[in-house]
Amino acid sequence: MTQEHGRRPYAVVQLRQDDKQASLYNMVGFQTNLKYGEQKRIFTKIPGLKQAEFVKYGVMHRNTYINSSYLLNETYQLKAIPNLYFAGQITGVEGYVESISSGLVAALNAINDFRDGGKNHCFSKYTVIGALANYISTPNDKFQPMNANLVSCQN
Repeated sequence: MTQEHGRRPYAVVQLRQDDKQASLYNMVGFQTNLKYGEQKRIFTKIPGLKQAEFVKYGVMHRNTYINSSYLLNETYQLKAIPNLYFAGQITGVEGYVESISSGLVAALNAINDFRDGGKNHCFSKYTVIGALANYISTPNDKFQPMNANLVSCQN
């Protein structure tokens, strides 16, 4: 029991049937860096999974991405081939909203390129969309994918 609410804490686990016989279920969304033994220890504490047999444990997925910091500009346009645009996780943005924002920037600029010969539309680097575009297009020898994040500034 927690003192704060007087209730036991709990978690919700979504199970998805993974075979026709309904003998194999997948715990949805359990990407983790925990070692397999630790996953088993923790997951068997979940009511209903105490006696479960785990045939596969969660792992972090690996995204494939290009070295955008040297290949793309802030419109997600390939520097070497200006009429080729990239969007999504391959650009080094990570996450659904981030991928959507890269698609928006690439699409707006591809349309502008087609309509008026390359008038770029860039978002301010002080916006989330612009900050992501700036991140993927700034040369960086240690480039890694990044989610949008908020940094609080103190004066």
